[in-house]
Amino acid sequence: MNEREAQFLRMQEERLEALEKKKAERKEAAQNSEVMLFLKNFGIKKNDIENELRGIVLIKDVANRKEKLNKILNNTMSLQEFLNDSMSFLSPFDLGRSQESLSKIHSDITRIQAEILPRKKFAFGKKKNVTEPKPTPPPSSENLKPKREIKTYTADHIIENKAHETVSLSKSDTYKKDVMLRNLDHCNINIHCPMGTLHCTNLRGCTVHLGPISGSLFLEECLDSEFHVTCQQARIHTTHRTRFYLHVTSKAIIEDCSELQFSKRDQFYEAYELDRIDAGLSDVNNWSEVDDFNWLSSEPSPNFVIV
Repeated sequence: MNEREAQFLRMQEERLEALEKKKAERKEAAQNSEVMLFLKNFGIKKNDIENELRGIVLIKDVANRKEKLNKILNNTMSLQEFLNDSMSFLSPFDLGRSQESLSKIHSDITRIQAEILPRKKFAFGKKKNVTEPKPTPPPSSENLKPKREIKTYTADHIIENKAHETVSLSKSDTYKKDVMLRNLDHCNINIHCPMGTLHCTNLRGCTVHLGPISGSLFLEECLDSEFHVTCQQARIHTTHRTRFYLHVTSKAIIEDCSELQFSKRDQFYEAYELDRIDAGLSDVNNWSEVDDFNWLSSEPSPNFVIV
């Protein structure tokens, strides 16, 4: 190779290096723009939720308060899903700070709920004919069809319409994604990796072993099943005769449920602790703190037991 050819090759290499540098700079600028847009939108949504929480104490009617609190919980779940969808481009610092903001919102919801939906206190006085709320009746085994229209959710990965099967998902299927289990009958489900959120709808006689969920677990229309789950928050609707082995950093909320059992999670897979840390969940476990939105009496709710 003569000097002229060598010089030409050096010029080509320098040109390629310059192109790669510009490409990297454009990519970094795009990512920074995406991060800034996320932080702006996340801040707006967070402030809206916090303002709604401050305003709920001004509502006098208990039923309206409960309806408003449900709306706030749904908005909080949407904010968690927004964060889950953005994990791929957020730095550990921004991700951690956003998760801390959500944890504070969950704590504020718990505190405000205790303030605005107080338990009845015992007081001496003239006995009145007061009708106590009745426990939610469980469905009969003969009628397993959902009593209400089930909402349609979107998810990154869906398992549905299976019976008497064992299903195991890999990390590539579910890692920090939104997952849905739907219309499963006597199945064993194993998902041993972090997820973003999990929706379970219409499960019958299933056993479900789950990796940590960085956001919320949402169940509806489940029956005679067993869940081993770690999550930030658990919301359980229209579910009966089901047991939960739970690690939850916020708390479990049930509505229109009966014959539920809650125990501390005691079964783990090999990489569980690493996955829990990866999901941004602390080792705080409020497994025995369960709120029943259908039971405001001073007596313990008959719809669940702590085991």
